[in-house]
Amino acid sequence: MRDVQWRCRSWFIAILVGLLITACTPPPPVDAPAAGDSESAAPAAAESATGSDEVLQVWITWGDNPAQIQALFDQYGEANGVTVQVNAPVETDKVIAALAGNDPPDILVTGGPDNVGTWAREDLVTPLDDLISTSGIDLEDIYDAPLSQCAYQGSYFCLPWGTDTYALFWNKDLFEDAGLDPEQPPQTLEELVEMAKQLTIVEDDGTISQIGFVPDFSWSHLDLYTAMMGGWWYNEDGTEITFTSDAVVNALKWEQQFYCNSDYSTDEIQRFKSGFGDYSSPDNGFYNGKIAMMVEGEWQPGPNFIQNYKPELYYGVAPFPYPQADPGRANTSVVSGSVVMIPAGAKNKEASADLLAWMVSPDVVAEEMVANFNLPSSAKAAEDPRFHENDKFEVFLNLMGDPNAVAPIMSPINGEVTTALGQIEEQVLATCADPLPLLEAAQAELQPQLDAALEQ
Repeated sequence: MRDVQWRCRSWFIAILVGLLITACTPPPPVDAPAAGDSESAAPAAAESATGSDEVLQVWITWGDNPAQIQALFDQYGEANGVTVQVNAPVETDKVIAALAGNDPPDILVTGGPDNVGTWAREDLVTPLDDLISTSGIDLEDIYDAPLSQCAYQGSYFCLPWGTDTYALFWNKDLFEDAGLDPEQPPQTLEELVEMAKQLTIVEDDGTISQIGFVPDFSWSHLDLYTAMMGGWWYNEDGTEITFTSDAVVNALKWEQQFYCNSDYSTDEIQRFKSGFGDYSSPDNGFYNGKIAMMVEGEWQPGPNFIQNYKPELYYGVAPFPYPQADPGRANTSVVSGSVVMIPAGAKNKEASADLLAWMVSPDVVAEEMVANFNLPSSAKAAEDPRFHENDKFEVFLNLMGDPNAVAPIMSPINGEVTTALGQIEEQVLATCADPLPLLEAAQAELQPQLDAALEQ
């Protein structure tokens, strides 16, 4: 989870962190990094050990361990007689100012692809097709889903650098306490609903002491639910907003049933959730046994999360359930994460392209993603035995390579679209309102904006 600001990697960023992935990007095996002063994170100007005057600047919008990332890029610098300076984490406002100015970095890494379409339309990032062919980058080695997030109007404007996806986590102790088989997680959405009821404990005074499933814990997963319903909130090429499609409406209604029922009030759920500890702490709602099932990413089984905060936790990981009526959607997942771009104003595109090619090479992808407990976007990197030492991580590897893995569809007004969706989801869950009229109104307002953006 390189950046909870991204996936913390898609649209819900607008709700959680004011848009950065992610990324969260999120989003590394740590909680969303604080929006620190990027200047303080940057290393001081250094001279190359080879005496070369060439300095390449790499800006990254995530990174709780800049020293580890700098050490990785030092390998490239030493092998090629250049100095590579890593600045991480860099605030999004500074990134935008640099892209629009005269002194952008040579390489930009963001927690997710949210802004790629907008920046491509505004000629702020470089189309990579020619550079890919001359730099020997093997696109066939990159998994389809993470690669597809970088395509915009027929060209690639970024390449994935590792990626994230999500699955179902369940607490086996709580399953046993409820009389459920701890080795049998729900297979269908309908089973998840029924199991969640059995795993929810409501006291006589109406307060919740344990809950089976909260659909927006730790943040929104409307993207996964919509994909599982067979669609997205854009059409395939991102030219039409499809808020009113069955997939979006049904996803919101499916979420809504966990808030809007006769067993407890929506206010009680909010009160219950407010008692959880920090995301990265032993008091995380799943770690402390308050939530029996959750949707989370591949970083969770890693050394900086469950292994660190609750190593004794008895839990399992499985693909998120599919609709009972459509078993063909089994193993559907939304795959997205860090992407690498070359700013349009980069001074030496050839040098930037060489560095980019090194970054997405299998050995480097493997080294960085093992360090962060994230998914390798390279199929050759995924053969590294270190990725197969943890059977729970293996679930995510399989999901990423499954034919039902999808990447988010983006548009030039992605920020506006995701903000509107986030507001609708929040209202639908808090008030039990019918989502369709809200979606109709938002679609009518946003489609002309999208049309205008596409005409520019």
